[in-house]
Amino acid sequence: MINSNDQQEIATPDDKTHARKVRTQKLEFGTTKWLTYAAMFTALAVAMKFIGQFLTLTDSFKITLIYVVWLIAGATLGVFGGGAVCFASDVLGAIIFPTGAINPLLILGNTVYGVIAALAFRIPIKSNIAKFIIAGAVCTVICTCGINTLAIYYSYSYYKVMSVWQYFVAYRIMQPVVAVINIVVAVTMIPLLNRLKLLPPIKRKKNTAT
Repeated sequence: MINSNDQQEIATPDDKTHARKVRTQKLEFGTTKWLTYAAMFTALAVAMKFIGQFLTLTDSFKITLIYVVWLIAGATLGVFGGGAVCFASDVLGAIIFPTGAINPLLILGNTVYGVIAALAFRIPIKSNIAKFIIAGAVCTVICTCGINTLAIYYSYSYYKVMSVWQYFVAYRIMQPVVAVINIVVAVTMIPLLNRLKLLPPIKRKKNTAT
């Protein structure tokens, strides 16, 4: 028969191991900490989408900081986490702030945003600033100006009255400006992300004596 002391001794190593994992600053897929950050980034992205509803300057110029959250989610949570945050926040945003039928192609473009952001942080360069710039630029071209533009262009039948390039100039030309704003804000967040040890560590070459 195992007494309570024996049970405590048996459980202690597992408890200590679990505690170390919780305390560690490294995000690992599937851990409680990883799930917590994924949920937090999703909530922040939805909040940014809500705030963006009130920052519409013209029909083609709406300031939103949702891309900051998506870039950081991809950088810190990896390919699956970045994509999941973008997917979940986009779907939730479409449900909470409906502007019409949910567009699957638009959701795809936004999900890919987080995936590309995560992949950019696997590039073997030693600058997180450069990685954020590359991630933001590529995501803007492929997702925002590419997939998302086509999604809206065809779903609202703009193709019946204008070419895709005419539509882009008329309604999407300011998207690169919004992207630059988001990239700058994301870059300013690097010191905080580094202090929290959320960004992937940059591997540096060891000096070898000759």
